[in-house]
Amino acid sequence: MNALVEAALAGLAPSSKRKYRPVFTSFLEMVPLEEAKPIHVRIWASKREEEVNRRTLKQQLYMLSRLFKVAGRKDLSEEARALAKEIRVPPPLPKVNEDLLKTYEEMDEILSTAKPLQRAAIMMLAETGMRVGELVSLRWEDVDLNGKRARVRGKGGKFRYVYFTERTAELLGELPKNGNGKIFPVTDRTIRRWVSELLKTHPHAVRHAFAVWFLSKGGNPRVLQRILGHSSLRTTEIYLDLAQSLVEREYRKVAGRG
Repeated sequence: MNALVEAALAGLAPSSKRKYRPVFTSFLEMVPLEEAKPIHVRIWASKREEEVNRRTLKQQLYMLSRLFKVAGRKDLSEEARALAKEIRVPPPLPKVNEDLLKTYEEMDEILSTAKPLQRAAIMMLAETGMRVGELVSLRWEDVDLNGKRARVRGKGGKFRYVYFTERTAELLGELPKNGNGKIFPVTDRTIRRWVSELLKTHPHAVRHAFAVWFLSKGGNPRVLQRILGHSSLRTTEIYLDLAQSLVEREYRKVAGRG
């Protein structure tokens, strides 16, 4: 058993070996490899599920497949990988900078020294939750300044509408029309640099902050799903707990003054 474990660990970094070794050992202590059948992989996983979360179990099944592959047990390796693929793991909670949320009310002041194109770009990100790639692809024909909305081409070539306020409409209206028809004739990297310099964060953090802000104000998750361009409501719902936590903390703070 030790020789097989060491062979399966060969080539891994020391930190990885420390993670893989107990996983290999736990399976081999349950059943000798020569007696193991695919059903034993599922039995092992059901016991393991009582000790670790689903994300960790999924990772450990992939670890086991390495052991089985080295041992020449293709049947067990395929079973471990198939079972790992069956495990549905929710996406990790996005990290939301709460200081960024607080700046929403002070955005005009924060951007007061920025150039018109910078101000318009960052306000569009903050008020619509757009991705950077979607922002730099926007053309004048996509924007309705009177209706205060923009038609955005998202992932998979799908179109959706996003909405903005009068202050952003005014900022856009002040921009010059350039020859290529794009509202923001700059690169993704330029937008990221502007956000880093002016908001001290990155564009996707602004997108996360928009989502939490929208829900904390009572916004409907299904509406947010359409605004953000998520294909699944489940992706959007990961923001609900964050928004609720924000609302509760704000309530506790205000209620504590009474």
